[in-house]
Order: sequence, then C-alpha cells, then structure tokens
Amino acid sequence: MTIERIQGTDGIRGSVCRLEDSVSMDPISALLNEGVLTEEFFELYTYAFCQELLESGIASAFDLAVIGWDPRDKSGRFNAAGVRGIRKAGMTAVVVDILPTPAISLYQLHVGAACGFALTASHNPADQNGIKIFLGYSNLKLFPEDDKRLTRRCLSLNYEVLRTTPLLGELRNDRQAARKLFLDFMAEPNNHWLSDDCLVGTTIIVDAANGAFSPIIQDLLKNSVADFVISNADPAQGINLRCGVADLEGVEFIKGDEIENGLFSEYETLRRILVIGRVQQEKPLKCSNLVLGFVFDGDGDRCFLLCYDPFQDGIIILGGDVQAFLQAKFLQQNHNWPQLPLFVNTVESDLEAVRAVQQAGFETMQCAVGDKWILWQAFFYDWQTKQEFYLNKIATPEYSRLLDEARTKLDLMVNNSKFDALSATHIFMSLEKWVRENMGNVLVKSAYDHACQQPNNYFAIGSEESGHVITLAKMLSGNTNRPVFIGNSLKCALNSLAAIQALRPEKNTSEFFAWLKNPFPSGFQKSLPVYYVDKSLLDEGTVLRDELEKLLLTNLNWPGGMEVEIVKRQEEPKMLLLRVLENGLPAATVFVRNSGTEDKLALYLRGRADLSGRLETLAGKIYPFLLLSFKNKKNPMAQAEQLVLHCLKDGVKKTIDLKHEKFATISLERLLHEMSSRQKLIRKEGDCWSITEMGRICLNYSERSA
Repeated sequence: MTIERIQGTDGIRGSVCRLEDSVSMDPISALLNEGVLTEEFFELYTYAFCQELLESGIASAFDLAVIGWDPRDKSGRFNAAGVRGIRKAGMTAVVVDILPTPAISLYQLHVGAACGFALTASHNPADQNGIKIFLGYSNLKLFPEDDKRLTRRCLSLNYEVLRTTPLLGELRNDRQAARKLFLDFMAEPNNHWLSDDCLVGTTIIVDAANGAFSPIIQDLLKNSVADFVISNADPAQGINLRCGVADLEGVEFIKGDEIENGLFSEYETLRRILVIGRVQQEKPLKCSNLVLGFVFDGDGDRCFLLCYDPFQDGIIILGGDVQAFLQAKFLQQNHNWPQLPLFVNTVESDLEAVRAVQQAGFETMQCAVGDKWILWQAFFYDWQTKQEFYLNKIATPEYSRLLDEARTKLDLMVNNSKFDALSATHIFMSLEKWVRENMGNVLVKSAYDHACQQPNNYFAIGSEESGHVITLAKMLSGNTNRPVFIGNSLKCALNSLAAIQALRPEKNTSEFFAWLKNPFPSGFQKSLPVYYVDKSLLDEGTVLRDELEKLLLTNLNWPGGMEVEIVKRQEEPKMLLLRVLENGLPAATVFVRNSGTEDKLALYLRGRADLSGRLETLAGKIYPFLLLSFKNKKNPMAQAEQLVLHCLKDGVKKTIDLKHEKFATISLERLLHEMSSRQKLIRKEGDCWSITEMGRICLNYSERSA
C-alpha cells in the first residue's frame, strides 16, 4: 500500500513511545505499524523538513528554524530530538522553550526564520505529542501537497544513517527574547480590543489547561484591573487533564449540580466559577460584576469563553461560532469597510451562524476543517491588499506581468486541489523581492502599514467552532509593522469580552444571559465521535464508504421538495459530505470525516432548527452503523473498550480493571472518559459505572461477529 500522507489536519500527532519499548526497529515502522511517535521520529521529521526547505531554495545553510513546545514532554527527550534534527540538516535551531503556539509563530516571523516548529499535541491527552510547522514569511501551515512531499522524504530516509550524522547547524537560545516579544505583542492596544476600564469589578478565572500558557500567563495579566484567578497552570498536574477546551466541545450549558455531583465534579475551573458566581449573586446586580472563564487548550491557540448565569445557576459556554459572531458584530460597529469584509468559517460551524453574519453585513466563505485553511484565506486576502496598493504606485508592465503569472499559478493550485504552501510562499516572496529591488524598501513598508489597517484589509475574521478565532493583528519585524494572523487563546478571549461589553444590554438581567447564550437564532448542531477506528475504511471506493453513502442518501430522502447533493471539497476530498437544499438554499449539512488530530472519525449534523427532529432521527440510524462498522479491532484501545463493556454487561461496577499485559500502557482514565462523555457507551452515576443501551448494542454486535 502506498502511503500518501502520514500527517493529519494540522501536522502530525499521536501517542508517544520510546523506540526501545516498541517492537519496531526504526521510527517510521513504529509510526506505520504501531501508530506511535518516538523521539527518533521527531529528529527525522524536523530534519526532513529542513532538508525540504534547503533543497527548494527557501532556506540556506545556517538559516534560522525556531522551535518551541508545550510542557507535556517532561523528559525533554522529544524536544531535544526535534532540535537535533534541525541542526543535523545544517540549519540554526533557535530554541524558545515552553511557549504558546502563537508566540512561536510570531517569533519565527520576527527573526525572519525559514520556519517554526511547535512540538505539541494541542488539546489531545498527555500521552500524545506532535509537531506543527509554520513557514517563514507567509506563516502558512503545510497543505496536503506539502504533507505528501514531506511524507515521501521521511519514508525514504534511513534513520541509522541519520543517527550518526553530525550536528552541522548552530544552537541559539532565544527563550527570553521570544517571551518578551509575546508580552509586548499582547500589551499592544491594537492587538486586542479590550480596554482596562471594561474590566473593573469583573472576575475572570483563566484555565491554562496546564499547558503552554502556564509559565507566562501571570506576566501577561499582572497589570490588569480585573480580578484574574489563574487555574490549571501547573504542568505537573497533567496537560488537558480535566481542564482546557477538549472536554467542553459540543457543550453549551453546564448546570451547577453537574459541577457539584456529576460529570464535571473534578473540574477545578468550573467549580471556581460556580463558587465565585454564587457569592457574587448575593450582591446587587451590576453591569461590571460578571464572573467569567477563559479556557485555553494545551498549546494556547484555542479558547472557549464561559460565564456564570445566576438565574439558571450554571455556566454558559461560548464556543467558536458564538464568539466569532460577537466579534464580527463588534468589528462592524467600529470599522467602515469600502466593500463587504470577509468572514470565514468551516463546515463544522452552525449553518445559522453564516446567515446571521451575512445579515450583519459580511461576505461569507466556508472552508474545510482546520485553521490552516483559515490562515490561507487570511494570508491570501492580505496579499491581495498589498498588491492593490502596489498597483496604484507601480506603473511598469513588468510588475503587472509578474502579478498575472502569480495569480495564474495560484488559480491552478486551487482549481486542481493541489494546495501547496511552500510553492505559494515562494510565489509571494518572489513578487515582494522584485518590489524591494526595483521600487525600494520604503514602498514595501508603506504597503505593510496599509495592510495593517482593518478597513483596508478585507479579511475580517476566521473561526472554527472548536475555538480558533483569528483576526488581524500587527507585529514589528525589523522596522516594519507587518499584519499577522494566528490562533491565540488570550487574544480571542479579550476580543470576545470586548464584544460582549460593547453589545450587551444595560443590566445583568435574565434577558442579558439569554442573549449571551443565544445571540443569534441558532440551528441544529450535533457531532458524534467514534474512537479507535480504521481510518482507511472511509477511503473512496471502499465497501463501507459506499454502504455509508447509500445509507445517508436513503435516510435524507425527506419529503417537501428538498434536494440532496454530494459535495466534494477541494481542500479535503476524502470527507463524505452531503448538503440538503430547499429552494436552492442550504437547509442542512451532514458529513463524516476522519479526524486529523485524534484516533477517531465523527458524524456531523448541522441544519435549521425546524429540521432538528429529522436530523436526530438520521443520527439514530447512522451513528450506530459507524460505531459497529469502523472500529479497528486490532487497536488495543478498541479491545480494552470491549473488555470494559464485558465488565459492565451484568451490572454496575465501582471499579474496572484491565488485567492483561497488553493493556499495561493504556490510560484507563482516558478510555473511560472517551467511552462515557464522548461516545455515551457507559455512564457514571455516583461512584458506579454502568453500560448504556448504545454500549449494549455495540457489545451484542461484537459478540455475534466474533
């Protein structure tokens, strides 16, 4: 079988293991045969990408490659391996240590690096790690064509040869400089919209997910007038463990009782918000005495905003859709665009969010899942803004010809679904080099200053429901202000709070909290995950995919003149996506896709609120099919899942044991969490576990097919 891509939606991610503890002889075999990442793989991967940059001409020997990480690698072996790979390739490794992904991204732009590596598994559990890559100059993440090229290079490398390769490049420690840059960036008023006077009397609990914001969050917030309470900022307690955004995905409201006695009883941040909120409830209601939560993910590029509702004694959770809508309304109030500004979100978003944003005066665009596609649109529109500026200043036919050639190449890339960040970056760099050499740096600086002004830059906002919300910021690079776009947990939180304070009703009445929970008429949203799967079963042309497609078409045969079309997205052609149209307008979207960041696939249902009954019925037919058909029976986690179901078959249990050596490395806590809160196969009531009806269906099917 030919391996096209070893990467997922955003770089590479997976469970980690020492090579000597695996049964494989080399890091590539460990990945392909066991699905684990070893420290040797980290060395091979950074080495391979640096070689890619050197051979493409994007980088030269001893050019800079910035590398930083989140705090999950307590041994430091994986981090050190990533640094070795850069140096063995002959580039200079600029180490910035533990920093949020946005800080790593910004610093590589600031120092003019060829690339930046963030070693992180983002919101994934602590037993996993990964590598995200940012390209120098453009700050783009890798696209499918880049991934394929890098995969071929990784597969062709002999690690035994790499093991003995000498360290050719230099080592530089820029931890303090990178930290200062990020602190200065966040202190710059133009890089978030919140003024301190909006925070007087507000209590904010900041959940750093025991992740990359942990060492820096106190310094970022120390001069604020708000009452900030820092929570989950101790990496020793376990990154993303009962903290961060991962366990709040798909949840819109949590009742107080669920925090005291239920599923969320061990979540420190939620408990603090509840306790402080109840104390504040005893005081007279004022506009300023909100009790809020900023909840980040492990690497600090995603955010959920939480708010205690005293009228319902619970916590409202604002995901990416709601935050992006509020931020869009704020932008529209504060800027006068000469044409419709652009709002980009993904197919995971609520369909009604798109309609609400259109009504607010935005052009909308929907892309595939992954913030790399949002970053692409942000950078492309920013590039167009600069080109329009240059066209008004440069009258030479040569520049017009070069610009036409660049646009033709980019159009071919998009139309042929050959998205290639390295090629796109080379195109952009070549044009700017021509301008610098022929027209001078002053004109380039003016173009950048022009693009840093929001009314000139038509890209307004990009968002994912998972909490990436991306808006324009600016950073000083050399003596030039340059526009930058990157997911940033803290920036998103501050911008969302600024929008709430500007748009909110006058008083903390029940109407305010009802508005906050539902600022636009929301539609139907449901996401149903299936863990420990064989992702190849969803490939085009497979028997199961064909069967799934027929099942979806049969059950989407709704009366009333609705039409169903199968949509193939250029950015993610393997996703099975069906759109329901009524009078030519989208009424619902249903799709199944493999996760690019976790060992799962999921069924996504989005639609108008009046179609909720039909979509629920559809979910009841499709989700069991996915649970029964797509599990990877060779996966130890899937086998352990079956063992847990067997344990609970005949009644409730207080404790569950996995008494087999092949399950020795499995995190039982993670397994039970993914079985209960995610797949609803089991439930916990008090101290006891029991099997659900869905769990019993899966168990019975497994026993019959054994």
